[in-house]
Amino acid sequence: MIAGTDTRTQIMKAFADQLAATGYAGISLVGVAGDVGIRKPSIYHHFPGGKEDLYRAVAQDFIEGLHLRILEAIGIDGPLDDRLTALAVASSEYHRSTITFEQRIYDALDQVGDATRDEISGLYVRRVLEPVVALFAEAVDRNELTGKPEFLMNAFLHLARAVDSGESAEARRITELFLNGARPRTDAGR
Repeated sequence: MIAGTDTRTQIMKAFADQLAATGYAGISLVGVAGDVGIRKPSIYHHFPGGKEDLYRAVAQDFIEGLHLRILEAIGIDGPLDDRLTALAVASSEYHRSTITFEQRIYDALDQVGDATRDEISGLYVRRVLEPVVALFAEAVDRNELTGKPEFLMNAFLHLARAVDSGESAEARRITELFLNGARPRTDAGR
């Protein structure tokens, strides 16, 4: 997630910690400044829009981190089941450590301005959901799967959340379960 030691990064880390602990409404910029060892006006030097600018920067950082993990998982060489297993492992590792944080980012969308809400939700769709939908669309086009790619993505990602963090054997079983239900049926299989 957030890496670095400069003041801007430290402010983002402190904000992210408060967001995870209290949610957006509970964040105090005085508290963030205190955690970093600066005064509150210094926050505005780095984030002129204050709390909402900080939220935007932290949410963007989180989404980009998730995006990179997804691209790494679905970009491996191999058959669809290997790629889905890698995606399940990556999702479980990421979600287990950040599920509350991800929920806090989502919950805050109701508390920020329309422009920020549209920007962050649009970024999530483009960087997190669309690459996975594209994977499923390709599999449907190759007749490896049947169904709407958006539905397949949603179903698979929900199943993947049941995988214990990084457990590849469990991820393989979840993938097999999913594929058994999503593969086209043959006359012999009916």
